[in-house]
Amino acid sequence: MNGDETGYIPTSLDARERFLWWEIDQLVLAVMIFGVGLAIGAALAGLIFGPVAAWLYGRMKAGRHPRFAIHVLYWWLPGSLFIQPKSLPPSGLRYFLG
Repeated sequence: MNGDETGYIPTSLDARERFLWWEIDQLVLAVMIFGVGLAIGAALAGLIFGPVAAWLYGRMKAGRHPRFAIHVLYWWLPGSLFIQPKSLPPSGLRYFLG
């Protein structure tokens, strides 16, 4: 039995929560897509595309900030969906003089 089969052992208190081999945000994505598949009557498609989307999302965020998804949502969704903090500029203002 090599070290890969023993499971995930956190090395610090700041380690992200995991469920089996996925982080929680990946698990939520897979469950949401599966739920949408159930709701529209395509459970098999949801069962296939949910884990695939979670795997792709995990590959996309590998090596990036732990809260990568929050950053992506802030920069790419319309500003009206979020309450803008007073200390941050609006997401549409990319270049500014400070």
